[in-house]
Amino acid sequence: MKRLFNDKFILSKNRYAWIDYARGICIILVCYRHSFEGLINADFPTNNYPLLTLLNSSLVTFRMPLFFFISGVFILPTLARKGYADYLSDRIKVILYPLLIWGSIQITLQLIFSNYTNASASPIYYLYLLIMPRKVDQFWYLNTLFMTGILYAYLKFVLRWRLSYLMLSAILLYSLGALFYKTHANMRYLAFTYSIVPDILHYYIFLFMGDAASEFILNKKYEKYFSSIKYFIPALGLFLIAHYYYTVMNNYYNKGYYVEFYMPASFLLIALSGCIVTIQVSFMLQKTGALKFLRVIGFHSLYIYLMHVMVTSFTRVFFSKILHFTNIPVMLLVSVVLGVTLPIIAYNILVSNGLWWLFTLKKPKEEKTYSKLAVS
Repeated sequence: MKRLFNDKFILSKNRYAWIDYARGICIILVCYRHSFEGLINADFPTNNYPLLTLLNSSLVTFRMPLFFFISGVFILPTLARKGYADYLSDRIKVILYPLLIWGSIQITLQLIFSNYTNASASPIYYLYLLIMPRKVDQFWYLNTLFMTGILYAYLKFVLRWRLSYLMLSAILLYSLGALFYKTHANMRYLAFTYSIVPDILHYYIFLFMGDAASEFILNKKYEKYFSSIKYFIPALGLFLIAHYYYTVMNNYYNKGYYVEFYMPASFLLIALSGCIVTIQVSFMLQKTGALKFLRVIGFHSLYIYLMHVMVTSFTRVFFSKILHFTNIPVMLLVSVVLGVTLPIIAYNILVSNGLWWLFTLKKPKEEKTYSKLAVS
């Protein structure tokens, strides 16, 4: 029987294992968040489970920033190898293209099964994938990743901005984003709220931080510091204190995103504490070789991201509408497990049957079918 995926390549020494570990951790948290929010939107009594609610509200600070950070780590090596034109072409083929394909598939399914889902999609949502991606569930991330990447690469490689100029641009954009988030509650700029601009302002700085740290984080002689328990313990302590503060402040103001929207400087430090700890954990796992399944999950993180909302929505509907089963912890667990595993299975089956074009415009070489489709 043919192997489901090329684990020999995924677990090879030619890949940065810590990257896949970090992505694996983050994409599981993404699936958890979206599964839990789906239950909330479907009016399940999630407040009866305070621990699950706490996990949902307190572990959202660093998962998306870390995806942008990791992308920033590889901007300089990629630009040095390919140049800006090829970099832009690749981003269109491996980020913007699957965004349009799978976003359209998800919207179509939401239109067909509108009586069973939480989504309120309409045909205009196909256009929203490009101009107002926040209206189309999880697809805002790929839109923002594409736009921040090409903007930052243009400033860095074409205009040849120095690191100091790039840092100032990151601070300026983040500050503008913070100003917008503080004042958008009056809803005067509702359309702008759902546009791509606020997310570019908000996440560009994490891309810069990844680029600024790339020479250090990709240098093998520094790996011992990232995988050292001596440095991990104080970082973990800072992480716990920062996220306790984040949770307390959000609960005090009864707004899940209060710190992120109204305390941007604090949020930046809190998010960074989560990024640092996750990276350290990933380096320690790389050193020990433990939990290899996280590497497999991390390698497939893009494809999980593209498909997981469809899987978790179907799982919730199947349990509640067909089986009339409403145990929240069980539904949440099954949704997360299936939301992670089924996209991996679907991706590998589709690619092995020549349907790679569902995920990229770059036809992979035969011997590397599984290697070059992941987003970096």
